[in-house]
Amino acid sequence: MRTYTSVWKVPKMLYGIQDIALPFPVSYRQIGFFFGSMAVMWVLDRFPPFSLINLWMVEYFGIPGFAAWFFTKHLLDGKAPHRFIMRWIAFQLSPHEHNRYMEITKAKKPHKYNSPVGYRKLSYTWKEDDLSDD
Repeated sequence: MRTYTSVWKVPKMLYGIQDIALPFPVSYRQIGFFFGSMAVMWVLDRFPPFSLINLWMVEYFGIPGFAAWFFTKHLLDGKAPHRFIMRWIAFQLSPHEHNRYMEITKAKKPHKYNSPVGYRKLSYTWKEDDLSDD
């Protein structure tokens, strides 16, 4: 079903600062990602190996500019990249044991069978000739 809710969500754009016009309009979201990644770069610049790199134009303009562009213009699996990364981390940290989306509680004692359990052993042995296709 098609919805038109995004029509009413017009992003607020910044066209200039004081009387200085910007070369291209910038959204407030892009400014937030730019300064957020600049702060992350400032923190990372205090620790090696980032402290050994002395390319301040790349560290404080190139990488934050790329991060602002990437996080506002691209989608990963239909989601914003930062939301995708957060959900991926949450998935990796989850127990991965679910039954119909409900978490399974592990038994404190392993299950013990009351009667003997029968099984067959594999009597065939692999040979090198069996693996090659002639």
